[in-house]
Amino acid sequence: MIRTTLTAALALGAIAVPAMASDNSGVCSQDPVVMVVDGVTNDREQMAIYGQALKESGLHQHAGSYYLNDPRPLRILEGNRDQNHVTLLINFPSECAAIDFWSSPIYRQKIKPLRNNAGDYTIELYRLL
Repeated sequence: MIRTTLTAALALGAIAVPAMASDNSGVCSQDPVVMVVDGVTNDREQMAIYGQALKESGLHQHAGSYYLNDPRPLRILEGNRDQNHVTLLINFPSECAAIDFWSSPIYRQKIKPLRNNAGDYTIELYRLL
């Protein structure tokens, strides 16, 4: 079953899909999504401050979102990663909830600035299968 699921996921990844909007274009789905935060942390202390502020804000509780993993790998099976590379998966009940979280004034003006220059991250949303 795992092999079948992996094969299906790889096949779906190879299917051409329309270009995705890089921001909220006013249309979002009620289908669940996973936010993937991937990159290198340069200042762990500053990221700890960011993480604490995010926790205290209640934004994840309000959005119905939650973390799915520890951002540091348990084991690297193939390839090489920088020691400070992290990948964090956050489950959201819908794309709309993720967009609302990301664009909320509290996050944009108060929380997100706390991680300025603390790391270099790519943040993306993925549909669940």
